Amino acid sequence: MSVSDDKARLRQHYRQLRTENLSTATYENLLDIPEITNAKIIASYISYGKEPSTLIMNKSLFSLGKKIILPCVTGEELQWRFWEGSDSELEINNGISEPTGPLVTNLGLIDCIVVPALAVDARGVRLGKGGGFYDRTLMHFSGFSVALIYSHELSSKPLPLEDFDIKVQAALTPEKLSRFNLSL
Repeated sequence: MSVSDDKARLRQHYRQLRTENLSTATYENLLDIPEITNAKIIASYISYGKEPSTLIMNKSLFSLGKKIILPCVTGEELQWRFWEGSDSELEINNGISEPTGPLVTNLGLIDCIVVPALAVDARGVRLGKGGGFYDRTLMHFSGFSVALIYSHELSSKPLPLEDFDIKVQAALTPEKLSRFNLSL
């Protein structure tokens, strides 16, 4: 079985678990992470479907004076735009809320990035949805990276890793933050 087949099987498994998940966690414990507390500009996302909810977390970050940027899908890449905390600054594109604010042209301005994941293992390997959008962004990002996941999505087994997969520095569940040694 190829790595791609392994990933497809695992994506199906974790998506099925999400359909059974009734969690209403808010992930406000993100606000307790020093890298987030000290950040001025944070890249996040608007959750949809059964993803861990970012709604309250994003609004809390904004209310603390953090500048928030959110992604827009443009071709094979993510574009990042500032968001001022209002739903009126969002438009729906293929079922996903995307910001309409000013474009961010320098990812080096971003202190932290919060990314979605279906699962993360103890090495920081992130299983995404398969489009590679966040891996392409993380490839050019040097700040703190954290994936939001449910508790059962912190994998005790190594996840498949390909050359283009970019690890995250941490994963946040409703209960705890797990930091990873990226050299493993």
